[in-house]
Amino acid sequence: MQFIVPSYDVGSLERTHHVVSVRQKALFPAFGIHPWYVTDDTDVDSLVVPYLSNHGAIAVGEIGLDLAPGCPPMEWQMPVFKRQLTLADERGLPVIIHCRKAHDQLYSILKGYGEHLQGVMHSYSGSTELMFKFLDLGFFVAFSGSVTRRTARKYHTNAREVPVDRLLLETDAPSIATETTVASLVEPKHMVEIAEKVAELKGISYQEICAHSTRNARLLFNLPPSPQP
Repeated sequence: MQFIVPSYDVGSLERTHHVVSVRQKALFPAFGIHPWYVTDDTDVDSLVVPYLSNHGAIAVGEIGLDLAPGCPPMEWQMPVFKRQLTLADERGLPVIIHCRKAHDQLYSILKGYGEHLQGVMHSYSGSTELMFKFLDLGFFVAFSGSVTRRTARKYHTNAREVPVDRLLLETDAPSIATETTVASLVEPKHMVEIAEKVAELKGISYQEICAHSTRNARLLFNLPPSPQP
């Protein structure tokens, strides 16, 4: 099995590097600063660039925009996000994007890159209409435990509508609950529950949805073949 391990704050940059260095053929790092942890003096070049340059990053992330209450102000988030997008573009790396309540602003920024920049809309929570706009830019759309909830109609619609060659599956452990498990207890094994639900919504088999997601992840993140057990 293989896992992508993204950083999210200053301290997790080094922790991500350490964890991945122990299992180099199974774990792959993404380095970035999440919008929740941006400050008024976050210096992306001094914090993130050394990890992108020296530690085998396969993506820049988790990065993004978040307009939910309690998040850092947008005037702090925006320059940090844009700088990290530029770093990804310069290095030919995909981005892992978090977005809440800022999908219109996000789309306005990303369309400026055309198809030069690729990535995934992680645990996508926007509308179906905007989802197709992100797909048109070349982005993938990932579904997490949110899609397993019985009342999550928007997530169900998006999962039904996304093309199979552009979907990804994730847990976002330990931040997002599934229908059966509280967020703090979610771990990689809960990918099964997520895959089963998306397969049900799309009317295809569990094996098919796993094959599509795995192939898409390898394509987007340029992952090597999984080592044999």
